[in-house]
Amino acid sequence: SRGPTTTRSDANGFGSSVSAAVDPTNSDVLYVGWGDRVGNGDIFSIHIRRSTDKGASWSSDLIVLRDTAPFSIAIAENGTVGVLYQQLVKESSSNRWRTHLIQTKDAFKNVADTLLADAQDGIPACGMLPYLGDYNGLLTVNNEYRGVFSSSNQPNSANFPSGQPSYQRRVDWNGGHL
Repeated sequence: SRGPTTTRSDANGFGSSVSAAVDPTNSDVLYVGWGDRVGNGDIFSIHIRRSTDKGASWSSDLIVLRDTAPFSIAIAENGTVGVLYQQLVKESSSNRWRTHLIQTKDAFKNVADTLLADAQDGIPACGMLPYLGDYNGLLTVNNEYRGVFSSSNQPNSANFPSGQPSYQRRVDWNGGHL
């Protein structure tokens, strides 16, 4: 139910992500999202639209996610659309990278938002852009979402309000390093 997330680059090496998904129970219904780059960095505004006629026509923006990085769309067998994305939230004391899984059954009129990760920007120090990495992935198995996303290289269970995740590397939670 999830198409590949792809990235295209312009002449300056800056790109945009694109993600698409087909409803597994109604192939007339498609969702697509893409990013418009904001400024000269790796931050985008993500636009998500829907087609109910196999892509012949499209809605206007159903939702716009501002100050985001990678994102992925998937649709569960019960028709629930999920979007996994990472957002830079600017606060007075420090900026934070928040990873969200939002779900909707009614084309984003109502949204359930699960905060998966909430890490301070720049800890540890940024060695390159994009800070969190440039990939996340979301898919469904029946009505269950499964996914992967990048996060801070300093593991801290307090950064994961929905529960301690699995890392793809060895992790020392007590020592705070990978």
